[in-house]
Amino acid sequence: MTSPAADETTKGPRVWAIGGGKGGVGKSVFAANLATQLARNGSRVALVDADLGGANLHTLLGVPSPATNLSDFISRRVANLGDIMSPTPIENLWLVSGAKALVETANLNFGQKSKLLRHINQLDADHVILDLGAGSTFNVLDFFLVARKGVLVVVPEPTSVENAYHFLKAAFFRKLKRAQPRDQVQAAIKEIMKGDARSSVRTPRDLISRVWSLDPEVGAALVAEASSFRPALVVNRVTHPSHEKLGHDMVAACRDYFGIRLQLLGSLPADRLVERSVSERKPAAEHYPQIPFVTALNSVVSNLTYTRRRPE
Repeated sequence: MTSPAADETTKGPRVWAIGGGKGGVGKSVFAANLATQLARNGSRVALVDADLGGANLHTLLGVPSPATNLSDFISRRVANLGDIMSPTPIENLWLVSGAKALVETANLNFGQKSKLLRHINQLDADHVILDLGAGSTFNVLDFFLVARKGVLVVVPEPTSVENAYHFLKAAFFRKLKRAQPRDQVQAAIKEIMKGDARSSVRTPRDLISRVWSLDPEVGAALVAEASSFRPALVVNRVTHPSHEKLGHDMVAACRDYFGIRLQLLGSLPADRLVERSVSERKPAAEHYPQIPFVTALNSVVSNLTYTRRRPE
């Protein structure tokens, strides 16, 4: 499973994965509104409810529970993922629902996961938004890592911030363990993490440094893998100017602790009309386009989709 190339020559849709270290941070609401805004901007968008076993995007979009969904694709009752793309009331936006996903679909095996990711990259869309489940299971981490950009949603609460760091650490280590040559990487990490060496490995940067000293070839592979780990961050439900600082603090902490670049996409203000839109089953970006939340969302969309042109 390899990530799509991050440049404008990439074939297929641009895949964005929306994750959160914990539930209740507004991840699905953000995903629905992000997809809506991209569609309003003229792009063809597929919103995939990848919260296997706990899907709710059809409700947020005001769409009746579709007759076919991810469970039908995973169980091979439907051959192509594109066949279960359902239209929504929003022009240019389609939904791949997980509304009736069975319990067993929440734990995909490698073959099922690979097939799903392959079909996601073949969807007839400009953008694919993956709304992931909460937590840091292997399924969630793998979907987060395979996307063109994994976006982490946090709210200015200690538990959310703490869980976000745990999520990033889990994703980072899973990415490192998938570096090539994989067997040598895992053997080196295992060697470092046992015995007295464990006490000197306090951060991912320490781990890479120790692996490098043990095996420079494997260390170089880890550095290359680490350098391609560039997740993004959105701070949701901001209610105070001090909350604006949270994103910058997390970027600095990730740089110092992980040695990675965490891209801050922006902050989204708390807004009662967003809460109302959830009750009304209508995305705020479509029905309340003038509110501050949508203005801030526009900035997030621009930061997410901006592609630096290559020098000619």
